[in-house]
Amino acid sequence: MEYLPIALSIVAVVLVVIYYFTTRNHNLFKKHGILHIPPTPLFGNMGPLLRRQCTMYDFILKIYQLHPEAKYVGFYEFLTPVLMLRDPELIKAVTIKNAEQFPDHRPLVYEEVDPLLGGMLFSLTGDQWKEHRNMLSPTFTSSKIKGMYKLMTDCADKFVDHLTKLPENEREMEMKSLLSKYTNDVIATCVYGVSVDTIKDPNNVFYVYGKIGTTLVTFKKSLTMLMHKNAPWLAKLLQFKYVESYIAKFFSDIVTDTVEAREKTGAYRSDVIQLLLETNKKKELGKGMSVESMASHAFSFFFGGFDTVSAQICIVTHLLAENPDVQERLQQEIDEALENNNGQLTYDALNEMKYLDAVMNESLRLHPVAIFIDRLCAEDFELPPALPGDKPFTIKKGMNVWIPVKAIHHDPKYYENSLNFDPDRFFKNGKKIMNSDTYMPFGLGPRMCIGNRFALTEMKVLLCHLLAKCNVKIGPKTTTPLEFEKGVISATAKNGFWLIIEPRKSSYRFAQVNGGANGICTNGI
Repeated sequence: MEYLPIALSIVAVVLVVIYYFTTRNHNLFKKHGILHIPPTPLFGNMGPLLRRQCTMYDFILKIYQLHPEAKYVGFYEFLTPVLMLRDPELIKAVTIKNAEQFPDHRPLVYEEVDPLLGGMLFSLTGDQWKEHRNMLSPTFTSSKIKGMYKLMTDCADKFVDHLTKLPENEREMEMKSLLSKYTNDVIATCVYGVSVDTIKDPNNVFYVYGKIGTTLVTFKKSLTMLMHKNAPWLAKLLQFKYVESYIAKFFSDIVTDTVEAREKTGAYRSDVIQLLLETNKKKELGKGMSVESMASHAFSFFFGGFDTVSAQICIVTHLLAENPDVQERLQQEIDEALENNNGQLTYDALNEMKYLDAVMNESLRLHPVAIFIDRLCAEDFELPPALPGDKPFTIKKGMNVWIPVKAIHHDPKYYENSLNFDPDRFFKNGKKIMNSDTYMPFGLGPRMCIGNRFALTEMKVLLCHLLAKCNVKIGPKTTTPLEFEKGVISATAKNGFWLIIEPRKSSYRFAQVNGGANGICTNGI
């Protein structure tokens, strides 16, 4: 029995040590008088998300609404204190005016565990990020995307043609699984130079591997993300990967083989690998990138576009089904564009469609791809007082700040009837809104998403082809209003994005440019 007190003492000491290490950073905001939700040991404020009691947006909104006038508030991502910036001027100061002091994202992935993702532009930091950003920027100019435009339209044309031929009892579909087939085909052809038709062949390796490697809507993938960010040593120990090794090898080998073949034969194709090859001709100047870097940048299209772009198109089509008046007005604009261009949807015609722009921009305001964006402090930076009477707060080097994109987009202080889907707000005042500091669906400043123009073009192409020939309608399985899945990082509908796709009784047929009649049909499809 004399050992019992010793054993109890050891247990007590261990518990004290555990408590210390799981709460040692949880006093920062209280010490400095910054508004925050009291954290719990180890989990900080992340408990409700881990317990799948709320969506990521609900989690952020609760923190955002701590005080309507505060310039910033605090929360704890497990053991890590994070500042959430609420004030547009302060957000602009961090992301644009003082971007050199907030140049990077907090590491999303531990590169030793996931080298393919660790080499993506999003994951790079410092001078390496600047060098690769400068090399990649020419890939995403309007002229380069115009060169890939026909590849996108070919994918959209095959995709929609299939939908118009479906029997009536198969017209109600889960849009996410459907539209990911389109985004897969676009990425395969525009990035890797591989033509696939996933509607006809849903078991093609690009689609199967892309779906496994890029989805973030599972609880395990969300947990993996949180582990890589907050406990990289544990991710390494458990070998928790975003992208399974065999999938990473497949996408790396494709790039390696394609680069070798094109350098050997001189073959040319208007895709991203070709553009990276052209950039790589600067190697003699010491400014080229390795094949491994090219593979990482190519895969970033899959990681950033396969799931998120298909989800965004799902959201747009859902909003159009809920608002048939908006859908009809958009279809009228599409029909007029086709009529004025001999049945062809040219790149220039697409970019001249103002109501299409308004619909896309409003959907990105209401449900942005990025619910929040972040920046990592590279050197100490003093913030003004959060509230009158408070003291200034100095963000220390290595501290993370979050910008709550969706919460700001929904704030009635900045948008009248902020929860309503109203494309007219952009149709009338689009330039003013988009140049404001309160609209940021693709981020702000130098770290703004480099592929936003590509993604927007990809989405617009499909919408125009789809709505020119079909109507999207609410069906028995449709959940209105949208409800999002709890406990996952990426926004996905709780019960799926179910809609009915129905051929229009009267529509314009796209002109058959290659091998067909170059006419326009207005009496059905």
